[in-house]
Amino acid sequence: MEGRPSNYVAHTRRSVEDPGASLNRPRPSGIQTFSSLASKDFRLLWTGGIFSQMAFWLQILSLGWLVWELTKDPDTGQGSALLSGTVSGLRALPTLVLSPWAGVLLDRVDRRKSVIVVQFILGILAVLFAYLVASGSVEVWHAFVYSAVTGVCYALAMPALQTLIVNTVPPHNLGNAFALNAMTVNIMRITGALLGGLLITTVGIKWNFFVESGAYIGLALLLIPLKTPYQEQSTARSYSVLTNMKDGISYLWRENRIIFHLLVLNLILNLVFIPIPNLLPAYTGEVLGSEADVGGYLMAAQGVAGLTATIFIASLGFTFKKGKVGLIALATGCAAILGLAQSHWLFLSLAMMALMGVSQTNFIVSNQTLVQGMIPDTLRGRITSIYTLMMGVSPIGISLISLFIEMYTASGALTIVSSVGLALSLCFLVSFRQVRQLE
Repeated sequence: MEGRPSNYVAHTRRSVEDPGASLNRPRPSGIQTFSSLASKDFRLLWTGGIFSQMAFWLQILSLGWLVWELTKDPDTGQGSALLSGTVSGLRALPTLVLSPWAGVLLDRVDRRKSVIVVQFILGILAVLFAYLVASGSVEVWHAFVYSAVTGVCYALAMPALQTLIVNTVPPHNLGNAFALNAMTVNIMRITGALLGGLLITTVGIKWNFFVESGAYIGLALLLIPLKTPYQEQSTARSYSVLTNMKDGISYLWRENRIIFHLLVLNLILNLVFIPIPNLLPAYTGEVLGSEADVGGYLMAAQGVAGLTATIFIASLGFTFKKGKVGLIALATGCAAILGLAQSHWLFLSLAMMALMGVSQTNFIVSNQTLVQGMIPDTLRGRITSIYTLMMGVSPIGISLISLFIEMYTASGALTIVSSVGLALSLCFLVSFRQVRQLE
């Protein structure tokens, strides 16, 4: 750590001695649901988040159903669960390789400008793919290439958007800001899924990708006037890229191991929870014997429940300590997926998706708030990118569950994975004492 600016060392020491110190200020009295939106910059970012999540959920739903249709067996009418489940999740795979380096870049360049450039690139890619689908010449490998290329862009955009949240609101308001950010996820899980399913069954799947393109461009335009009043001046460019990388890893491993524990918990989210929307074509078609519109209803049920949870968190905060909430949420969500696996009745499936939505939202908001509250801003890009690197394991979970579906059944595959996740969640709930005590 020799040669570091004094404010870097002081901030690091405070974070280690009192994790989440900036989050422990007294919360203003009364309901504060939309308090972060008082900031014009956060309003721009929050609105842009709606466009970003619209594109995200449209792509997940659309690519899965596109590949499901392209791989349908003419005799059985069933598509490939392995391919339809893997194609959307493939987008997260580049983060395994690129995220650490993307984090170094984010601490060396203007974070806002980097997101704007990436969004314009994504918009162009979506339009090109939409024309390919519209031409009728699209093949399965085209969908995989599109998913992988957009994944490269997301490896930079996703951690950058998280850092911008922290840079547009005061530290004591992080919990509210991340709850409102999660609200955009759930709003678009509802409307994006319903819109996607409606477009597929009415005007054709090509329009999903045209709308996706428009959403990317919308986010880019909203970020042009954005300012970041809570961003600290970066010191990363004073050192080499390799030194920047070593500093991020050293901070995580040696100086703040609690963040490392929170990252471990994030593995369960990305291996067990995140794959579920990607597997809905197989689950909906095989278990419920339904089409894309029912898959949209299931995704929307998860979104409605998650939205309700975010409104509660943004308004009143957490009932228990954030660390304990995250641990309990993981176990509850795994139990909900286990219930989903046993269900062959639409209403029970909707209820289990709703319970999973509440659990997933509570975990994500509590986990992100704790992590971002501990990171020095001079290291924020690097640590956030390592945090989002966990998303790179979701294709492994998707492929593994999809393979189990091919070998057994959708119900059997979800039973196996959710049972393992539940066992690990309960184990961590008992053993991660420091995480349980985080406010």
